[in-house]
Amino acid sequence: MPPLSPKDVDMTKLYTVNETARLLDVSEQTIRKHLRDKRLTGKKIGRRWLIRGSMIRRFMEG
Repeated sequence: MPPLSPKDVDMTKLYTVNETARLLDVSEQTIRKHLRDKRLTGKKIGRRWLIRGSMIRRFMEG
């Protein structure tokens, strides 16, 4: 899968940890660590994290 640019992320969509990991080409563990360290913002619903596309884009842009 080619690397994605921030423009490829849907700002309004909620992404799972798995989808976010694939978008950023990192492991799910890395995404969970970023969520824990508050480098990436998401919502925890039950046992599942959901990350808004706008937060992923902000993370990608640095």
